[in-house]
Amino acid sequence: MMAAMQSAVVGPTGTALITGASHRVGRAVALELARAGFGLWLTFRTRASECEETARLAKDAALGAGHAMTTRIDKLDLNDTAAVEAYAQLVRGSGALDCIVHNASSFAPTVLEAIDAASVESMYRSEVVSPLLLTTRLRTPLASSRLSGGAAVVFFSDIHAIDRARAGFTPYLLAKSAVQTLARQLAVELAPRVRVHCVAPGVIAWPEGVPTETKDAILARTPLARAGTAEEAARLVRFLVLEASYLTGETIAIDGGRGLR
Repeated sequence: MMAAMQSAVVGPTGTALITGASHRVGRAVALELARAGFGLWLTFRTRASECEETARLAKDAALGAGHAMTTRIDKLDLNDTAAVEAYAQLVRGSGALDCIVHNASSFAPTVLEAIDAASVESMYRSEVVSPLLLTTRLRTPLASSRLSGGAAVVFFSDIHAIDRARAGFTPYLLAKSAVQTLARQLAVELAPRVRVHCVAPGVIAWPEGVPTETKDAILARTPLARAGTAEEAARLVRFLVLEASYLTGETIAIDGGRGLR
């Protein structure tokens, strides 16, 4: 299961664990935290070579910011709770941990007629159950964080899970709604040594294959009239981890104002 690049994972600021770090927002978060001085645990499910590239880019970003840091990449399937338990034990044995970013996600449409118990349960395992297990099993190293405001855990939800339904995504949005509840619960359970945040993106970089007419319709409802970037989402994560020292349990939308319309 494990594919280590280096055995020690350290940085001058601390150590961060990022799931789903192979591309898009996960990669951007890795680079942003590397520039901030974090050593990185990076996980992937299927994109090993892309995650290796993330690690290389993160090291370059850290050096460019004047930091020396180490990284480790590991294959981790969040649908396999036994693998998650084993991975948590591995991370726990390495010492202090300052940050977890639960970025890995399975964004996929499901027509109502195709929904079955297995599809709903699978989505809940990857989006809710495994992040819960990983966070709670790592409570002790998180409580030993070197960050002045205490450790930080960041979850990702979705703006459609806040207050507006979206047809065709029921299992996904049920799970993402539960992620927001999970963030609130852990904010209370892990206080005062660990802060817990939830980010709810709108469109952050267009997924492949989105028709032009769909993009136009979404942008017409977005006051800032554009999609967000992975780098903008990553900068929000960095703020929550390093600067939001008196914030916990909140879900923050990053959607260009789309939720206003």
